[in-house]
Amino acid sequence: MRLLWTSAVALAIGLGLGPGTAALAVEPHDLEALVLELATTPAQHHAVAAHYRAQAEEARQEAARHRSMGKTYGGGKFVLRQQMQKHCDDLAAEYDALAKQYDQLAKLHDQEAGAE
Repeated sequence: MRLLWTSAVALAIGLGLGPGTAALAVEPHDLEALVLELATTPAQHHAVAAHYRAQAEEARQEAARHRSMGKTYGGGKFVLRQQMQKHCDDLAAEYDALAKQYDQLAKLHDQEAGAE
């Protein structure tokens, strides 16, 4: 989550929203929505694309972490082990899907930057 907030702040600064603006006083999600609304130039769309690529990477790291956790469930009751492994596998799959969505959003903003 820290990477997400750092990326959002860097993105806001890249869009010309300095530290003195009210936009930095809002929650990261609200800041992200504002930044997306304000992106109009190719450089700004590239900045948004970079932000989404960072989010995709963060999601991939979370997927890997859950896969690794799932492998640690050994011993104990077989049913519990299976449930915990499935839980971790399911979360990893969700993070993989989220990473793909962020990759697609980054690609769209890169295309938007090229269209201007």
